[in-house]
Amino acid sequence: MSYSDKMKIEDIIFWLIMILVVGVAVWKMVGSPTDTATLIAIALFIAGSEILIWKALFNMDKKTAIGFEKIKNNMNNKFLDINNKLDNIHLLIKK
Repeated sequence: MSYSDKMKIEDIIFWLIMILVVGVAVWKMVGSPTDTATLIAIALFIAGSEILIWKALFNMDKKTAIGFEKIKNNMNNKFLDINNKLDNIHLLIKK
């Protein structure tokens, strides 16, 4: 199962918040809540969704950084192997 097939709790909460934003907007069109209550509710829901989006972006950035560190380590190991082989060849040529 790939990452895109998995539904994480953050994704569910994000979509629940988006449904709440739309619900409050529709509720406001009907005329039930006051303007202040509507603005406060929508602002809180949007702030919550932004926090979830930023959390997802930082997690993705952290995974990318870890991947680059692994690649850097592998490349350093390969360069050390190549350098050792070149040193051995250089020693053989000097003999």
